[in-house]
Amino acid sequence: MVKDMLIVTILMIMAWWLIILFFAFAIQLIPLKNYHKNIAKVQLALSFTSIILGVCAFFYMKINYSTGVFDGSRWNERVMKFFIGAYCWCFVGSLLRCYFDGKARHDKVETFILRAEEYKIAKKFDLLMADYLYMLNVKSYCEFNRGIIAFTGGMPQKEADCRFTCRMIKDGIFECLSYDLLSEEDNKLNFSKVKQAIFFVLTAIDLAFLIIWLAQDPNNIEIMSRLLQGLSFILFGAFGCNMFYGTKGFLAKYLFVFSVLFIIVGFISFFK
Repeated sequence: MVKDMLIVTILMIMAWWLIILFFAFAIQLIPLKNYHKNIAKVQLALSFTSIILGVCAFFYMKINYSTGVFDGSRWNERVMKFFIGAYCWCFVGSLLRCYFDGKARHDKVETFILRAEEYKIAKKFDLLMADYLYMLNVKSYCEFNRGIIAFTGGMPQKEADCRFTCRMIKDGIFECLSYDLLSEEDNKLNFSKVKQAIFFVLTAIDLAFLIIWLAQDPNNIEIMSRLLQGLSFILFGAFGCNMFYGTKGFLAKYLFVFSVLFIIVGFISFFK
């Protein structure tokens, strides 16, 4: 009986960790050869595998539910379907990216080699800048003498000598498919990459806590609940701070302050 719970727990943790890799590849935290050609395929594979793991866990739980092993936990069909639905959203997003990449396959791909002083990174809410459905997160871009380069995944944290591989979307607006830092000093592991790596590792730990919390008896997991609640608030706040820091507009500043409050609440939750 313990084995049944353990199998479901491990399958769901693995599924969520694949989704974390999905987003780590999206922001180029993990290097990928021929990034703009292979990223959609990698994300499709990761999200599809997570769906398979989630479906296996769902049917394994459904088959063994009558044994009573899941009665003392929070696992049920509704929770499982919610998680599988989240994996499916990632898969659909990857399909859309593949579709738009295929549609734009014949678009002209250009490479711009820009020195740090030749462009300026800006952050503001401009959700329709690139006219692509899967680019709804576009809020960062850089201005240079040919127009605007919109960042939909990874981007330099500050102006540095870079080679940008871009696709023209319309006159004066380019989508950044990938970028490479040209300076050896800039290519070294920087503090920003370290912060991103720590964030993803903590998110993996937080999701593992969530799955373990769901698998435990609700009356006997006070410490786990406190850890899960506190870490989740801190990570959500840290994500918001990183996203809205330096972004133009009153709404962005309001959301930044709101994110800081989430971090404070998270730390308080550890000691409640």
